[in-house]
Amino acid sequence: MTDTISPHQLPEALDRAPAGVKVLSLDCFDTLLWRDCHAPADVFASLDQLSSGQRIVAERNARKAAATMHRRCEVNLGEIYTQAMPNAGEAERRAAIAAELAQEARACFAFAPTVALMREAKRRGLEIVIVSDTYLSAAELRALIAGAAGDEVAGLIDRVFASSDAGISKSQGLLAKVAKAMKCGADAILHIGDNRKADHDSARALGIAALHLDQFGKAASQRMRFERACQQLARGAGGAGAGAMPQRAVLACEEPQIGDATRSLGLTALGPVFYGFDQWLRAEAAAIEAARGGRVHWLFMLRDGHLPQLVHEAGGAEQSTARVEISRFVAIAASLTNAHAVKDHLALELGLNPATLARQMLFEEDEIESLLGKPETDEERIAASHALHAELRKGQRQKVIARRARGRAERLIAHVRKAVDPLPGDTLMLVDLGYNGTAQDRVDTLLSQAFDCHVAGRYLLLREMTASGFDKKGLIDARHHDGELLEALCGNVAVIEQLATCALGSVTDFDECGEPLRKPASVKGSQSAVRESVQKGVVRFAEAAHEGAIIRAEPTGGATEDWREAALGALMRFMFLPAPDELAVLKSFEHDVNLGSDRMVALFDPDHAREAMRRRGLFYMKGSDRMFLPAELAGESIDTRLSLLVQKRFGLALSRADGTNERIALPAIFLDSGDGIRSQVHAQPTHEGYYAARLAVPRGTSAVALQVGSVFEWLEIAGVTASSIDPSRGDLGDAAVPTALSPRIDGARIHADSLVECTDPAAFVLVNPPAQTDSGAIQLIEFTFRPLRRRTRHTARGPAMTPQPKDAAA
Repeated sequence: MTDTISPHQLPEALDRAPAGVKVLSLDCFDTLLWRDCHAPADVFASLDQLSSGQRIVAERNARKAAATMHRRCEVNLGEIYTQAMPNAGEAERRAAIAAELAQEARACFAFAPTVALMREAKRRGLEIVIVSDTYLSAAELRALIAGAAGDEVAGLIDRVFASSDAGISKSQGLLAKVAKAMKCGADAILHIGDNRKADHDSARALGIAALHLDQFGKAASQRMRFERACQQLARGAGGAGAGAMPQRAVLACEEPQIGDATRSLGLTALGPVFYGFDQWLRAEAAAIEAARGGRVHWLFMLRDGHLPQLVHEAGGAEQSTARVEISRFVAIAASLTNAHAVKDHLALELGLNPATLARQMLFEEDEIESLLGKPETDEERIAASHALHAELRKGQRQKVIARRARGRAERLIAHVRKAVDPLPGDTLMLVDLGYNGTAQDRVDTLLSQAFDCHVAGRYLLLREMTASGFDKKGLIDARHHDGELLEALCGNVAVIEQLATCALGSVTDFDECGEPLRKPASVKGSQSAVRESVQKGVVRFAEAAHEGAIIRAEPTGGATEDWREAALGALMRFMFLPAPDELAVLKSFEHDVNLGSDRMVALFDPDHAREAMRRRGLFYMKGSDRMFLPAELAGESIDTRLSLLVQKRFGLALSRADGTNERIALPAIFLDSGDGIRSQVHAQPTHEGYYAARLAVPRGTSAVALQVGSVFEWLEIAGVTASSIDPSRGDLGDAAVPTALSPRIDGARIHADSLVECTDPAAFVLVNPPAQTDSGAIQLIEFTFRPLRRRTRHTARGPAMTPQPKDAAA
């Protein structure tokens, strides 16, 4: 008999049992009864009389006392609470025990596949026993099963055996007592449990047939540990939490059945997020109708509202749902109906590509080319921006924009009317991922006035940058979490957007009947195929959750809050601690910025990350234009990944100078058209044993030399780069994409490509900075190296080169 069984296979477990089995023996916790939290100790977080830590220590002390005084390791709740509340009266302790049992009943449910197995066992005439290593007595355990799963499930059980009553655990022979009590031989029992040693090995040692329930594989277990850690970090320092994970039963059943990595990503990483979002949306819609009357019309805002709609349909769509294509671009365009709106938008878009801004301001393509031309250089783009801003300040141009915007607004209204046609007093519930609700800001007043209805924005993630005053809420928002956490999540939302969207081009306008007019889809076909497969996994999670992997005596009151916590943990884990197999699915993804341009940005670039980490450490991420930066650290150690997570989550105001107090001083020479200037620079550690020396180069410098031989006998040179940075930004970590330089190395022997043996203490590395074109910029040279052997003795020799202008030019 194969000795391992997956959760979804439990209903057929008896088909794998030896002939003659008369008794089905089941472990209790994590076999029949499961908890909707990460670990058993998470139940203690909600106790009134004790903290979680006090309850854990009390059990530990009770077991020590039992071993010392009675030579046994098994204890009961009474002994635990005697340790926990030594000065309390008996009645007070009994009340505290009752409160813990009630909390357990709220956290527990019966696992549906196990119940299906029990029903099949009864159909075949088998007796069913529960055998548990627990501090609960058999009576308490039976009462817990009835309270959590209901009397029908409890009625299937013939006997309950608890280690606290017997004084020994399954590993110490409890199953032998079970066989004796049931008056049968070991060969007449089939035992199933999730603990390999206690349930499988102990049973097989007695000759009892056993199946080890493999509840979660290694990857799933690690993922949930990471999700729990993210939940704890999300609550902030010292925050307690219940560790709610109502998705556990669904994942245990479904994950082993999916062999495709893309669908698995959808099921495991995004399934709990979007199912939790839909459960919250249903509760919100009911609350709106109860408070305001009328009907709530669900408007899924494409493109990002595509996946939320699929998940909603998987659970049965509400009476009035529709897809509407209201992108940020068309929402802004429809809002520019007067000169004031034009000026406000212009003031906030300083620095936007001039052609993109012109399209947003409703210029025709021939007008854009006539006014701006086709700028290619920085100077040409600056000139184009000046020309555009001058044109936008003209009263006649503002009137043209307002007239065109009013037409856009009328067509947008027609688009919504075609979708749902609300009655006065109804509510239009805009459903989107978030994260600022910009589109709602632009169309809220327009839609509410056009239809005489209320507009409510409901988002997965909401971090409003202004106090808009509109009806906006998020599953994850400022009502529940601090601004630093919301900011951290929003920084990586692009990966969620790309997985939630659909293969439609971005809408640019509507025709007179309200039909969308779209740009051609810019995303690669292969990316769309991967995304659709991921979405099928998400939908499968929703279907399985509705089908039900759990059986409860009665619904729990905190289901929505549990799903909120679960969704946050899963979302934060996927954003900051993605698994290698998840990133393999996303490795070629690009993101479009959806602002009227065709710009596509890579989600992440792991090849670039290794070099950049060596050059700047974690601070290479500052100024990067990719959209899913934590993914670039997936191959790094957990301490590096957690460092980024903690810094982003709490918004820590750190710079690369705060990384360490260790520095390496290097003699430097700056060469100009006259003489050389001697100085000293300090290299700081970055990553993997590498250091970076950063030199702000004075204007007119023709060459820079570092005298590495005076410090090192051996070193590895990883690279030398130059960047032009804006001094107004302050932190040199914000430097632009660097240009690689080819150094000249004298007084040294080169081994392989980058290994340098400094045969002369005066050995130096010399580079020529590129010509500076921006008069206000600072030239930054970055020298990245890894020390291999320090020079232990310095000679009295001077430098091997005498700086000369002609040498510098060379």
